[in-house]
Amino acid sequence: MPLSFAQLFASNVVDNAAPETLFTLPASPSTLVLRNGRIRFSNTTVGSVTIKAWAVPSGGSAADSNVFLPTVAVGANSNVDVDVPIMAAGGFVQAQAGAAASITALQMDGFTQT
Repeated sequence: MPLSFAQLFASNVVDNAAPETLFTLPASPSTLVLRNGRIRFSNTTVGSVTIKAWAVPSGGSAADSNVFLPTVAVGANSNVDVDVPIMAAGGFVQAQAGAAASITALQMDGFTQT
């Protein structure tokens, strides 16, 4: 089984207006999975801000059935590290911050495998 080690996504400030797609797994090969995914959400402000994240299957949308980080408050100048569930080909991770220009998402770990 070949492993592919590549950055899943570049760090970015998470949108607060709607769930933002952080990364999408390629749909091909169909046997592709994401394993050991880990994301750090860092609050770069002086006040507490919430974050919520979803592991959405291919063709799906963010919903309570695929949330892996329920709404959690990230303290001022703090971070929250969260494991991403195993995801299949075509799946994607979305996140939504509670305030604009407040939460940065960074990939900490994870690899794809077929």
